Amino acid sequence: MTMRTLQRLLALALLGLAVPATAQRTGEGSVYSRFGLGNRVDYASSQLQAMGGGGVALFNLNYLNLSNPATWSEQVLTRATGTVVFQRLWATDASGNTTRLGSGALQSVHLSLPLRTRRIGLGLAFRPYTRANYLVRTGALLAHPELGDTIRYQIDYAGEGGLQQLNAGLGLYVHPRLSIGVRADLIFGIIEHTRRTRFFYPDLPGVMPTEYVPTLFATATRLAGARATVGVLLRLPAGRRPSDALAFGLTFSTPTTLRGTRVHTLGESLDRDTLGTPQRGNVYLPLSISWGVSYQKDNRWTLVLDGQYEPWSRFRSDLAFAGYNPDGENLFKDRLRLSAGLEYLPAGTDFSAAYFHQVAYRLGLYWERAYVDPRPDTPLHTLALTAGLSFPTLFPGTRLDVNLEVGTRGTTARNLVRDVYYRLGLSVNVGERWFLQRRFN
Repeated sequence: MTMRTLQRLLALALLGLAVPATAQRTGEGSVYSRFGLGNRVDYASSQLQAMGGGGVALFNLNYLNLSNPATWSEQVLTRATGTVVFQRLWATDASGNTTRLGSGALQSVHLSLPLRTRRIGLGLAFRPYTRANYLVRTGALLAHPELGDTIRYQIDYAGEGGLQQLNAGLGLYVHPRLSIGVRADLIFGIIEHTRRTRFFYPDLPGVMPTEYVPTLFATATRLAGARATVGVLLRLPAGRRPSDALAFGLTFSTPTTLRGTRVHTLGESLDRDTLGTPQRGNVYLPLSISWGVSYQKDNRWTLVLDGQYEPWSRFRSDLAFAGYNPDGENLFKDRLRLSAGLEYLPAGTDFSAAYFHQVAYRLGLYWERAYVDPRPDTPLHTLALTAGLSFPTLFPGTRLDVNLEVGTRGTTARNLVRDVYYRLGLSVNVGERWFLQRRFN
C-alpha cells in the first residue's frame, strides 16, 4: 500500500467524519417511514444510483456493484468507496399545509479486492436496509378548571433509526459467458418511536404550567438476523465489436428471521424508567428476487433495465408495528420496483482524450410500490428521476461522482401526505493495485 493510497483512504474517512455536522435528526424524513420497519432503502453503487438504482446485470471495472455479487468476479483494482447523501423534502397534507425538511447522512461504505484478477473477487459493504425518521405534531386547547383558564397541549410522535446491513461475499468467474456470486447479509439495527407530551399557556410561549408534567414515552425495538444472497451473471456477444455486450443478471435473497427485543421506557434519555419486562419475538422477512438486463456498446453507451420483487404480504412478526398487528391489522403488501438507466462516456477507454470527454453522463428513473399501505387499499407509490456526473481525477482509477434524484411519494387523498424531494449524493471512489509482487533483475 503506497502513501498515495493512504491519502485517498484518509479522504474517505474525513468524508464520513464530516457527516455528523449535518447528520439526520429526528423528524427530517418522510412521515411514511413510521410504517413497518421504516422505508426500504436500495443502494447498489454511485454509478447505478444515477441510473435508476438497478444494475443487476451490469459490470464495471470502476465500481463495486452491490446489487449482484456475481459482478464481483472480474475485479482488477482494489477499491474503497464512500457516499454521503443530502436530502431536501417538502411534505404537503390534504389542507395544503407544507413542511420543509432537510438532512444529510452517510449512505454507504464498501471495499472490494481481487483475490485473483478477473477470476475471484471479494466484496465488503455497509449500507442501510430500512430507515425510520419522521415527526408528526398534534395539539389542542385544554380547559384549566382550577384557574378558569385554558392551556395548550402538544403531542409529538417521532421515530428514528432503522436497519443496517453488512455485506460480505465472493464473485467467481466460471466461464467467459458465466459468473456466479454468493453474499452473506447481516441485518441489524434499532428502531425507536417516541411520544412526547408538553403543555403551554397560549399567551405565554415557552412558559409551562407546573400543574401538568411533560412526559416522554419511547418504544425501542432491536432486531438482528442473517440471510444469504446468490447471484448469476450471463454475458453474450452483441454487435460487431468485442466491447459490445449483452448481459442478463438474476439474484435471490433468502427469507430470514430477525430476533427482536422491544423495551418501553418513560422519561428523558438520561433518566428513563423501563416499563415492564422486555418483549421478545421473531420478525420474519420475505425473500427478494431481482432481475436485470444490460447492453454496452463501444465502451461508450450503457443501458440497464431492472426489476425487484419482495412478497411482504408474507411478512410475519411476533411484535406489532405500524400497519401490522399479529392479532389483527395487516397492511403489508408485495413490494415491486422497476427502473431504467443510461450512461454515456464520450471517450470510452481512451484515457488520453480531453477531460470532459472522460466525464460520464448518466440518467435514469424508477417506480416503486411500497411494501405497506398507509391506509387500507391505498397503495403508496414513488416515482423519481435520477441523474449524475462522474469526474476523473489526477489519480488513475479514482473518480468523484455527483448524483441527483428528484421524486414524489404518496398522495394528499384520504387525508394523507404527498412528499416531493430531491437528494444530492457525493461519492469518492478510490482504486489502486495492491499486493504487487516485486521482481528484481
